[in-house]
Amino acid sequence: MTYCLNLDCPRDKRQNPPGTKYCLNCGSKLLLKDLYAATEPLRDGGFGRTFRAVNHGKFEELCVIKQLSPPQEFQRKPSHFKKYVRLFEQEARRLYELKHPQIPQLISYFEEDGRLYLVQEFIDGNNLKDELEKYGAYSEIKTRELLLDLLPLLNFVHERNVIHRDIKPENVIRRNRDRKLVLIDFGVSKQVVAAAPSQAGTKLGTPGYAALEQRHGKAVPASDLYSLGVTCIRLLTSVMPYLDIYGDIHDDLYDPLEGRWLWREALPKGTKISQDLGQILDKLIQEYVKDRYKSALEVLEVLRPTSVVVVPSVPKSQQPTVVVSPSIPTQPVTQTPLVSVNLESEKGIDYSLLERLLTEKNWRAADEETSRKMLEVMEQTSRGYLSEEDIRKFPGKDLQTIDQLWVRHSHRRFGFSVQKGLWLKSGGKPGVYDATVWEKFGDRVGWRINNQWVYYSEINFTSKAKPGHLPGGTVFGWEGGVLCGVLGLGGIWFLLSRRDV
Repeated sequence: MTYCLNLDCPRDKRQNPPGTKYCLNCGSKLLLKDLYAATEPLRDGGFGRTFRAVNHGKFEELCVIKQLSPPQEFQRKPSHFKKYVRLFEQEARRLYELKHPQIPQLISYFEEDGRLYLVQEFIDGNNLKDELEKYGAYSEIKTRELLLDLLPLLNFVHERNVIHRDIKPENVIRRNRDRKLVLIDFGVSKQVVAAAPSQAGTKLGTPGYAALEQRHGKAVPASDLYSLGVTCIRLLTSVMPYLDIYGDIHDDLYDPLEGRWLWREALPKGTKISQDLGQILDKLIQEYVKDRYKSALEVLEVLRPTSVVVVPSVPKSQQPTVVVSPSIPTQPVTQTPLVSVNLESEKGIDYSLLERLLTEKNWRAADEETSRKMLEVMEQTSRGYLSEEDIRKFPGKDLQTIDQLWVRHSHRRFGFSVQKGLWLKSGGKPGVYDATVWEKFGDRVGWRINNQWVYYSEINFTSKAKPGHLPGGTVFGWEGGVLCGVLGLGGIWFLLSRRDV
């Protein structure tokens, strides 16, 4: 398929058959420079959009197209936009000259139809956030390997007066062909925005990773080191920053009242970090530049490539099952939960299978297991659904156990309490059914698309589903496969009225 890049083209009509030269919906030209064809969107960020693409001028080679969005500061006056284009060309040339095997090569940069584009090498691999979800928290050995792989690269970059400004697990890809770490999204746009006529309202970097000085518009090489250190402690703990139901950033790894990171307290059970690595990480994530390492080379000088890991004595019967992929020898798959949850039940229900499925991110099976367990709690397995009375009498401990398992293992993306917060934000009130609010809630969590309730078969069982999308659960009123918002069908909104959710 060929994807239309026209922002005014309806999102659901942008796909075109292969070989199409003009969008069948809006008529826009599909081949940039008559060479590059976008095939699918990858990311949509504040500085622009990124697409997987094909280079028809080079044996149909895969590439990445970045369509940049000029900040409002540059759009207000023609002179400002001209400055943006000039700065874009300067920074694009700098990125083109930044040739390193662990940086995607810039293939081309140009302006077309009033928009600016970058075309870069496509990196085949998984980013470290996806890797974390698949294989679990990092060990000391893997953390050292990461530092030893990325620090020489950062030294190379900083020596050429370039600052990445957005180091985080999503922007580090482990390349499949050689297992090397590749730093992506250098973002020419980030460099250009730093020179915007007005810095008011401009945010550079990602909340939860950006250093103090960078948040105030003064990025320096030590800012990248700070972000690298935060990346390490997040991979060690599996604790990520998250948006609450009001759109505010929260971070269980950082205590703003004491001004310190709590990464040691958040390490998974049994994880031990040697003193020297702990001191390196602590210095990388210091609040003030003066207290951090001044350069990547300085960090490398104190980092010893020894693989010292203190392993606690654990009885064999309690040791986690470890599966090692022969193609990825350094990435064990641990089947213990990333965060411990007390599996309490007032009815003696065993929630260990639900815990394991959520740990494995097997969202569909976990959703089905949630329904089975909730029916089992209320002894309604044969009936197959819970009534309003069942939900009101549902034991608090069991409800909290199920909710906590979903919340913890989805990093606060899914769970009944997440749904309740979104329901209240949509205008819902405890114990009061309102069809309009229910539809708003359905739209917010992705259970309604284009004003239509979706079928259960259309539920998105992935980590990228909308917040509150899961658990769905056939137990709450999916009649004929469609979620019903009608009073009396056992709808989930009864559950969202519970005070203990």
